[in-house]
Amino acid sequence: MCGVNAEQELPFSSKLTALHGVGPTYASALAEAGLETLRDLLWALPYRYVDRGAVRKIAELDRWHQPGGERETVTVIGTVKDLRQTTTRVQRMNLMEALLEDGSGTLRLIWFNQAYLAKILKPGDRIIAFGPLALGRHGLEMRGPAVEVIGRGAEPEEPWIRRFLPLYRKLGPLTGRIRGRLVQEALVKVRASEEWLPAELSKGLPDLLDALRLLHQPPDEADATDLETRTTPAHVRLATEELLAFALGVCLRRAGRLRRRGIVVPTNPELRERLRTYLPFHLTSAQRRAFKEIVEDLTSGRVMHRLLQGDVGSGKTLVAFLAMAMVAETGGQGALLVPTEVLARQHAFTFTRLLGEQAPRMQLLLGPMKAAEKREALARIASGEARYIIGTHALFQEAVTFQMLQLVVVDEQHRFGVKQREALKEKGFDPHWLVMSATPIPRSLALALFGDLEQSVLDELPPGRQPIATRLIEPDDAERAWERVERELAKGHQAYVVSPAIDPSDESKVPLRDIQAMEGLLRARFPEATLDVVHGRLKAEEMAVRMARFVAGESKILLATTVIEVGVDVPNATAMVVDHAERFGLSQLHQLRGRVGRGQAQSHFMMISGAETERLRALVETQDGFRIATRDLELRGPGEFFGTRQSGVPQFQVADLLRDHKLLGRCREAAEKALARGLTEGQLAWLRQEHARLKLAEIS
Repeated sequence: MCGVNAEQELPFSSKLTALHGVGPTYASALAEAGLETLRDLLWALPYRYVDRGAVRKIAELDRWHQPGGERETVTVIGTVKDLRQTTTRVQRMNLMEALLEDGSGTLRLIWFNQAYLAKILKPGDRIIAFGPLALGRHGLEMRGPAVEVIGRGAEPEEPWIRRFLPLYRKLGPLTGRIRGRLVQEALVKVRASEEWLPAELSKGLPDLLDALRLLHQPPDEADATDLETRTTPAHVRLATEELLAFALGVCLRRAGRLRRRGIVVPTNPELRERLRTYLPFHLTSAQRRAFKEIVEDLTSGRVMHRLLQGDVGSGKTLVAFLAMAMVAETGGQGALLVPTEVLARQHAFTFTRLLGEQAPRMQLLLGPMKAAEKREALARIASGEARYIIGTHALFQEAVTFQMLQLVVVDEQHRFGVKQREALKEKGFDPHWLVMSATPIPRSLALALFGDLEQSVLDELPPGRQPIATRLIEPDDAERAWERVERELAKGHQAYVVSPAIDPSDESKVPLRDIQAMEGLLRARFPEATLDVVHGRLKAEEMAVRMARFVAGESKILLATTVIEVGVDVPNATAMVVDHAERFGLSQLHQLRGRVGRGQAQSHFMMISGAETERLRALVETQDGFRIATRDLELRGPGEFFGTRQSGVPQFQVADLLRDHKLLGRCREAAEKALARGLTEGQLAWLRQEHARLKLAEIS
């Protein structure tokens, strides 16, 4: 412990005010970033390491500059000898210039419109600068470099005792340099914690405190690539801590659920025969298997928590309907929770068709309903007259009460927050839960996202479905797409056209052909075809009317944004054109493709794009949603794949769900063994701390 006295040692849970110089101002800035304890501070790893072995001498920079070629980014260290601010004559931009000297020569550093640097840099500062080289009027210069102050005045330059310099992001008034100082002090003062990892996971890895030291004070022999890719044994140690804490939490929740008594939904031959009368066709073997697993859960006496996964068009909705019918036909109520009004109305249309004479027992509940209509809907739900309830977030309202809620089906689980799901759960009598995922994801990631749920997978499509002809078309060759649409319309079929934006400037500085421009193009190109336009800014009633016209076949072309991504079922639609396809994720495009090919006729999916053809080629090469989702996850990462900071998606600081999926499996096995042995109070305290740090669901 570097000669520190025992009384100086602090537990990981100590507040950061125990560190020198952390008063109210710094403590507030740190807390705003989620850093309140020594544990929080030390787990916030450097965003980058500068390898001193890769630092260039200014006198040698000529060899790293390639005139007319790609600009070389280099790292230099030196002392600021001169600093001045001026304003450019032409565009009146703020110009900041510094002269950097390293003993071998001088280099001019230039920044445009970054006047704030005058408050950070001072003449005499020792700085590290990294950025691109360019040839200016006075020779080589570095334009817009990132800088880090590593020494000021007579301050010692301790970081440069080592080869690697860790860099930390600025937090309000705390510069990266100050954060680095606090980290180094914390490493000296913190007390080693008890080892909580089981032997099968900790073997060959450093203990927690050593791992943190190795990452904040990398040894000279460390591998620069492993540091940057976060694959050192020290990184693996921290990732294991995170994944084990997550896996233990999931297993604890699952064990708690299995101990709870659930509503027993009765079944008998008469009920099974009644359910068969609702079926429009024979179930696939995968649907039969999934429904059998659901029936076993509903009749087991335990609360069902099951994930129903399946590719586009595999028949998840029909399986969910049968589960709701099983409850509704035996005296209970089932609620189907969906993310959008378009999808809610589509499900209501499907249920009406399936229920036939029993359709009056279904109730749709949406936010924008008129007052009288909503009062009637609430009364029917409260009295039990409505047995099949379909709704959006309106189901969370306090005014909604159920007579006997026994089953909740959630479509598109990751779009709902945990608290919202719990709010609905509290309205019933600890109802059964069936979660449907319209985005097929690898089993390892499904375990991470829905780890306390049993899983059923629909891995086959209904018979008669043909593969969808998929093509990638250059913008200059777009007429090929419109000719295909024309041929499909001539056969009496319908077509979708998907636009990425409502306005030309939506979500991008890149010029886009917006939905209004596309409407003009389509009306000119297909003057005889009836066309409807739907997007998120329409009033709910108007959108419902337009969607209903297309579903009924009254309009032949539906021009839309991604409001039609899931749930829309029009078997007569056999063509879809997606404009600016590069603006969509692969899984999103696969979901859109699933809107066609729902009948017996050959269907066509055409992507117009002049960019990212290699990424989009995956859609042309395969129609396997699991493979596409895996590729999409690799390209975008879980955070962007599921939406920024979505509820239910673990936000680990070190672990990566894709990179570490095998480690997650090992942690899951270790967690189950640990729970079988029983957790000590110390282990539970560690678990609560980790869940608080990672902002995971609370452990009771």
